[in-house]
Amino acid sequence: MNILVPFDIQPVSERAVRATLELFGDREDVHVVATHISDAKADPARIAASEIESLGDNYEASVEAEVRLIEGDPDSRAVIRKAITDIVASEDIDLVILGYESKSLFDRVLESDTTERLLQKHEIPVLLVP
Repeated sequence: MNILVPFDIQPVSERAVRATLELFGDREDVHVVATHISDAKADPARIAASEIESLGDNYEASVEAEVRLIEGDPDSRAVIRKAITDIVASEDIDLVILGYESKSLFDRVLESDTTERLLQKHEIPVLLVP
């Protein structure tokens, strides 16, 4: 089973990675791909990727953390959403685990939802971690 955990350098991402390892870390057949999507290989992202891989040392599942370079504005939700869907399509991902922070009604109305698009386009299970 291949699990994608997109991460940024925020507490919500760390919770998503930890939840992934708690839920699936005892399985040898699980490969966790934690991916930071950026327009530059920033030091904080590389440090976070290294920390994620070291978290995986305590589990049976294999954990690979990477910083993936993209073209376009890394702060754009559309660019990030496309990068995630491209990874899902190209890497045989079985499950996506996303950190989730509740938003105001105004924010929810104005932004398109990555989770909803993954479910519609790829029919892949998505687990949200608060």
